[in-house]
Amino acid sequence: MNRDLLICIFGLTGAATLLPAQEAVVSTLVDPVATLDVTTVEANGPDRSVILREEIVQEAYTPLIATKTIETSGVRRELLPSVDTISGAELRTSQRRDLGDVLQHTAGVHLVQAGQTGSQSSLFIRGMESNHAVILLNGRRLPPGLAGLYQLEYLDVSTLESVQILRGASSSLYGSDALGGAIDLRSTDARYITEDTLNSFVEAGSFSTFRTGHKLAVRDGRLSFALDTAWVETANDRPRSDFENGVVRGNVAYEIANGVYFDVLGYIQDSFLEVPGSSLSPAFPETQLNDNQSSLFSPRFSIRRDDWDFSTFYSHSQNELRATRDVNGLDSLLEQTGREFEAVFNWHPDKDATYTLGLGHYTYEFDRTPILPGPFNLPSAFDYGYGSVFTQADLGLPADFHLLASGRYDQHDSFESKATWTVALDRTFEAAGTTLFAKAGSGYKAPSGQDFIFLAPTIDPSTLLPEESLTREFGVRQQVLNERSSVALTYFQADIDNLIDVDPFTFVNPAIVDTETSGFELEAVVSPTEGLRFYTNATWLDATITDGQYLGGFGGNPGDKLPRRPDFALSGGVVVSGDRWQLGAEVTGAYDRLDSPGVILDDYTVARIFGSYEINDRLEIYGRLENVFDLDYETTRGYEAAGFGAFAGLRFVWGD
Repeated sequence: MNRDLLICIFGLTGAATLLPAQEAVVSTLVDPVATLDVTTVEANGPDRSVILREEIVQEAYTPLIATKTIETSGVRRELLPSVDTISGAELRTSQRRDLGDVLQHTAGVHLVQAGQTGSQSSLFIRGMESNHAVILLNGRRLPPGLAGLYQLEYLDVSTLESVQILRGASSSLYGSDALGGAIDLRSTDARYITEDTLNSFVEAGSFSTFRTGHKLAVRDGRLSFALDTAWVETANDRPRSDFENGVVRGNVAYEIANGVYFDVLGYIQDSFLEVPGSSLSPAFPETQLNDNQSSLFSPRFSIRRDDWDFSTFYSHSQNELRATRDVNGLDSLLEQTGREFEAVFNWHPDKDATYTLGLGHYTYEFDRTPILPGPFNLPSAFDYGYGSVFTQADLGLPADFHLLASGRYDQHDSFESKATWTVALDRTFEAAGTTLFAKAGSGYKAPSGQDFIFLAPTIDPSTLLPEESLTREFGVRQQVLNERSSVALTYFQADIDNLIDVDPFTFVNPAIVDTETSGFELEAVVSPTEGLRFYTNATWLDATITDGQYLGGFGGNPGDKLPRRPDFALSGGVVVSGDRWQLGAEVTGAYDRLDSPGVILDDYTVARIFGSYEINDRLEIYGRLENVFDLDYETTRGYEAAGFGAFAGLRFVWGD
């Protein structure tokens, strides 16, 4: 999409103001699912009160990522600690701007970035590969990208309603790629808009950084409309690292009859990035340029009734990456297309039971076209599809037990067909404030993207077996001090078979590896008063190779640790709030890190400070300091993270 058009759209949605402010906070730092009673909301003025009510309504109708269903009891049940919900209010309070900012503060998740803002990111959920997670937008699958994972660096979260993260095998609900987990970005659902609102911000800071974002919601009778936009441009803190990225998300809905809706979801992303490469390269800074465009178009029909609901959607997604000026002459155009259909029926015979039946079909097309053809820059292409049927039972059992069980069968036209399952059981002891839980599940991933690029023409991609996982977890959550405070400890273990790798000697033959990961996740929130919150997430991880050679031995042999997964990772912070102000400080760190066999990276602990002040009902000023102590560190060798940075902005809110 033309960047001038994107800028024009941002200008139109923000035309009412260039000054921003912030809503009252409904933070998952206190409540993991951010619930409040709409009828008792109190804010500093009418505009903030309207904005806050709208956020609560959106939250109440957001499907849970672990079930795909809306909580029918009217009170959101606390999910297992393997599910995190980060509310839009928390995103703004902590001033997190892209999905990577969110994930690096999540237990069980580690992010490795080849550079700074906008550079390629690798995601390791409980030690699994980057392509072992599904990225969703309002429940629709985004194209998997070159590395099998949608590019996290392009996913702006500053105007979202919430982000949900599910760790552990999730293929029984989401099919291929979800053997390690799923992430759902929730933008405003136009079906449930009740009042007109506008939320805008603009900020600037170090490294010639400029950001702006706008979220508009309008309702007129049975017709409602939601639009959110975001734009960032920065020079970063490395040579030749300029980055620009624009995002437009929109949803228009029409209520045909009471509880019967037709709506259309749209998403457009356009970015430009200079890629200087590793600082250890003799060609640094390299001259490569990446242009990336993505889009999604998805109409949906849905019905909501007291004891049942039904929805069906079709989505068409595309991703195009044009890489030019590569120092090795590997200039190419990478194109991916996904088409998804899904129909889901949920029956709620009572408040303690929901039964789900779903059907789906998904197709994926991959095409790599060399811009500069040569013996080491060959074209590749492949496409496949699969049809699915899945079912789920979400049940309250006697003696305060709760059961969540799901199963799925995916019939492939090119790869081996697979059946997957998930079972979770928990029990809460109300008097003691204790919840015990256990979960097990299977997952799989069909080959995609990078698995095809360098495959020899003599090898049929359909002969590659899907990657498979079996995960188990159990633990305890304990309420401490008061209902706002709790501590959770989870043990997890996962076996991954048939991991598809590339032979570094031939570059065209597949290498098959088996791995095992296990560890502990600690999540704690302590809020002795309503204006004071302490929180921390810690992960201990053991990720090893059990069979085969990872990267042909360059990445490790049986018994070796998997690279780029720290043995210990930590994040935590404190937030202090007053009537019109908030001040917070956070740290993140990674320790005992192996970048590759024999290459050990230094430990790091990075600190940041953020705060905001409400000038009046509509206007707020805010600021943050990143890498406060100007620490020199890398998440992977040769790619330095940004140094000290200072940013400040304004936010405006309006509600009618």
